[in-house]
Amino acid sequence: MRISRVSGLILALGLSANVSAENWNEPAAVNPINRRATETFHVERISPATATVTQTETTTVWKETTKTVYHSTVFVGPGFCATTTVTVDGSGRPFPPIVFAPTQTAASPTGSYAVDPIGTVTDAPQASSIVVDPANTNGDSLGPITRTHTSIVESTIGTDGDVFTWTGEAPSSTATKPAPTYTNFPNGSFPEPGSPASNVSAPNGPITGGSQCNSAADRSIWCNGLSINDDTSTKDVSTGNTCSYEFTITNTTMDFDGSGPKMAFAINGQVPGPLIECNWGDLLVVTVHNQLTANSTSIHWHGLWQRGTNDQDGVPGITECGMAPGTSRTYTMQLRQYGTGWYHAHTMTQYADGVRGPMVIHGPATSNYDIDMGTVMIDDTFLDTAAQQNELISHVGPSGTQNYLLNGKNTMPDLSAGQHALWKVQSGKKHLFRLINSAAQNMWSVHLDDHKMTVMAIDYVPIVPYETEWLNIGIGQRYDVVVEMNQPAAGYFFRAVTQTGCPSSSVNTGLGAANGIILYDDVDPILPTSTYGDKTGADFATCLDEPIASLVPFVKKSAGSSSAFAATVSTLPAGNVARIASSQGGNVFRWYINSNAINVNYTQPTLETLYEYGIGSGNNGSAPIANGTDTTNGTTTTNGTSTAVDPSQLISNSITLTAQNQWVYFVIQNQFFAAHPMHLHGHDFSILGQGSTTWTSDLVSTLNFENPPRRDTAMLIGSEGPNKASGYTVIGFETDNPGAWLMHCHIVWHVDGGLALQWIERPAEIKPYAASDQFQSECDSLSDWQRSNPLGIPASWQSGLRRKRRAVFDVVRRGNSLSESSGPGLLPSNFRRRIGDGFRHRHGHL
Repeated sequence: MRISRVSGLILALGLSANVSAENWNEPAAVNPINRRATETFHVERISPATATVTQTETTTVWKETTKTVYHSTVFVGPGFCATTTVTVDGSGRPFPPIVFAPTQTAASPTGSYAVDPIGTVTDAPQASSIVVDPANTNGDSLGPITRTHTSIVESTIGTDGDVFTWTGEAPSSTATKPAPTYTNFPNGSFPEPGSPASNVSAPNGPITGGSQCNSAADRSIWCNGLSINDDTSTKDVSTGNTCSYEFTITNTTMDFDGSGPKMAFAINGQVPGPLIECNWGDLLVVTVHNQLTANSTSIHWHGLWQRGTNDQDGVPGITECGMAPGTSRTYTMQLRQYGTGWYHAHTMTQYADGVRGPMVIHGPATSNYDIDMGTVMIDDTFLDTAAQQNELISHVGPSGTQNYLLNGKNTMPDLSAGQHALWKVQSGKKHLFRLINSAAQNMWSVHLDDHKMTVMAIDYVPIVPYETEWLNIGIGQRYDVVVEMNQPAAGYFFRAVTQTGCPSSSVNTGLGAANGIILYDDVDPILPTSTYGDKTGADFATCLDEPIASLVPFVKKSAGSSSAFAATVSTLPAGNVARIASSQGGNVFRWYINSNAINVNYTQPTLETLYEYGIGSGNNGSAPIANGTDTTNGTTTTNGTSTAVDPSQLISNSITLTAQNQWVYFVIQNQFFAAHPMHLHGHDFSILGQGSTTWTSDLVSTLNFENPPRRDTAMLIGSEGPNKASGYTVIGFETDNPGAWLMHCHIVWHVDGGLALQWIERPAEIKPYAASDQFQSECDSLSDWQRSNPLGIPASWQSGLRRKRRAVFDVVRRGNSLSESSGPGLLPSNFRRRIGDGFRHRHGHL
């Protein structure tokens, strides 16, 4: 099995001297090196007792073995750091630390170097054969170790490709015995692969809810004669059943990965929140109680179309005002789709701080499976809260993440604390995993070591199955994958590798041992010995979506035509960013789409504005007047002349779509090198094309109008670097759902910085949602609370959408960020930030 070289990896290997027959049967002991990873690396340990080294002039291959030969290697490759090592001999006696440093006289790619041990040790190695690659002939192009690594290592050795090997053979009388294994390592001591793993979570899954409308023999069928062949966009399915849940959102503290407790928001005391599990055609009813002490909130049902229920979409400032602390509301919606989804707050950074949870709507599938293992929410986490991160990022730009979480759990990157998320699986069975990227910042490449995934659904859309070993998943996207457990019974790593090219970074890259564990039945929990194949860090340096050619919807639907495209297409420039002055000093970042950054007001949401101006199927306008300006029935009267009100003149960064059931097309042209996962509310869009260049009309011939991928979240392609052309994504959707629908980047800091717009779709047919008692009561409660709350915070104007124009907005704002002070929220009272030449508290008031 080949273990490839990975940028930013430390292989901390113990070194072993010759052993005798008398002590060979004794378990080898180790004096572990306890070292915590920094923001530059993570740590992985590989057992010297189970590895040999095969050397050539330009490559080094590791292979598993059970021969009674000790081979211990410190491998110095691209971005690797070698540290002072602690060694053991066969009897378990630890050697003192030894620092190995090659001489500086090498003039050729191969040669011998002196190795000077520090201290006198019996049978310690005194020399080593070294294979070097100073000319980078191995082609990894990452170069020698940089000085940035020396801050956490005691010794840095060599350059790209250096290999130090010490070999001691056991006596021939014991040559057929297995090498000793290391056991019972405490947390934090870099346990050997294959050793017992006590720091694992309770097993995740399986889930067994939902109607038993099909079986493992045929997952394509469903109840009442329905099947995978039915088009959910035209088939109005209703079971007559109600699927009910009750959520209470509270302030709490949680320790997700052993790094220590930090402030968070929880739903029913847990992060992620409870699984919502219903059936295709059920009526979903969820009552939400906001018990947060200083934050309004809402819940968005990511990916659900909400046909006829625009006011249930859960977006403060657009479809509602948001729940004030101490209030409740009930969301009700018909489940016209099936598959894997999630719900989350749409109130600034709240979902990144805990207000999120998984959703499964059971239905037919395009691939058979035996066991539904449920959802896997893949999140990122920071040393502080997302609210704190957001405020810092708005002034100084993005930073890296500390770790990633699988269903809210992981170990620290150096395994010093925390828990591995665990899944128990059955040999020979096919298991369904429902993957959800619910991160704030990171896009992932998912890998289950030594197993292949059959992808059968994207978002809420079943597709023609395809097979892959690595799956790229952007923020907001979901994939249903089936994995057959056809490998030897053991433990295998479940990895989510950070796509650094998106760009982002994480202390835990996913290439080490701080991952989830897939464990076969009847196997005790162990730290896996599995690897990720021949990938290197360079393979994740480009921000990748899944190839759209692989994402073929099972139910075929065209996306209009090239002639319709040519007649109606519009270009939306997106992703351009500017730093502008804020009203209190200092510069902040603003993100733009369609040449604007969105600005919404919680207490005056879009649906309220439409209602007040008499736009839609209801009328709240005043009587017409002969002179002056007034509104009635969706018109403006000036000097006795009435004209229709254009909603885009009233509503921030909006585009009005008036035609019924017409295909509309947009080329979203990135104007920045970073990629953006773009999510559309109220629709699935068709992805007609993507590219990493600037869009031109010559590219129309490359677009796919015959059954292109349909989904609710897709990547707006970036570029390979700041000086390269940025990419484009071409989308289309049919105007079949009247309402006010948001489209936005799902990176929390970007949507908060303004990268969003609204579609006002078929405005004349939008229902008078704001006329309902619930709508008005919610808005009144929020307004009352803002006037009377003890923090004295002014009226809000963002919903994870952001805000009054940055040049004039006051940085104190409602919803999640600066209102999160130490007692009631997520920003400690002593958290201060520098703006201009002065300091201001990040409280709810100045």
